[in-house]
Amino acid sequence: MSKRWITAVVATAIVGGTLGFVLSETAQPKGDTAQQKPAGSPAAPAAPAIAAAAAPVTPPAAERTLQAQPIASEPAAAQMTLWDAGSLQEEETDGIIRHLTHVDPQQLATLHTGQVVSLALPGRQHPVRASLSETRNTAGSAVWHGALLDGEAMESMTLVRGKLETHITLATVDGSLSIIVDNATGKTVITDENQLVLRADPNDHLHYDHKELPPLPPPAQG
Repeated sequence: MSKRWITAVVATAIVGGTLGFVLSETAQPKGDTAQQKPAGSPAAPAAPAIAAAAAPVTPPAAERTLQAQPIASEPAAAQMTLWDAGSLQEEETDGIIRHLTHVDPQQLATLHTGQVVSLALPGRQHPVRASLSETRNTAGSAVWHGALLDGEAMESMTLVRGKLETHITLATVDGSLSIIVDNATGKTVITDENQLVLRADPNDHLHYDHKELPPLPPPAQG
C-alpha cells in the first residue's frame, strides 16, 4: 500500500472520532450537567424572592397605650382671686372717692357655678369671698349670683358679664358697692354707692332728734 493511502486512512479515522465525540456531547441532556458535578461543590445561590409589600409599622405597646389616652383638659379653678388689697389705688373725681385696680380679663371668661370668687374691698381688712351658686343669661349677658361667705345671710354678690363690661354689685350690711370692669383692658373701678346717695341728697343720712308730738285737737263740729 502506498504512503498516500495510509495517510488518507489515518486522517479519516481521526476526523470520524472527533465528529462522534462532538455529536455525543450535543445529544446529552442539559440536566445531566448538574448530575455530573462533583460532590461537595457549592450549590448555586437561589434567585432572590420578590419582596413582599411592606407591612405597616406597628408602634410598641407602650407607645400605643400612650397615644390612646385622651388629653385631659386642665380643670377650672375652684377658687379665683380677682385682685388683692395691695392693688387698690384711691382717686377722687367730682367729689367722689373711687378705687382703681386691674383684673385679668381671661379670669372672667372662666367663671362657673360652684366657684368661690375672692376680691379685696377698700376699708376691709380681709377680702370678700362669694360662692357662685346661680347663673342665667339675660339679653345676651351672663349673670351669676351668689352669697357672701363669712358674712351675713343677706349679703350677696351679683356679677353680670356683657360684651364690653362686667358689672359686679356687692350688697353688704354696710351698703352697696358698684364695680365696673373693662373686658378689653381689665381696668376696674370700685365705687361706694353710699357716696352717690349722699351726693344726690346730702340730708339722707342726717340723724334727727325725734320727739313725740301731742295729739291733734278733735275736728271742729259744723
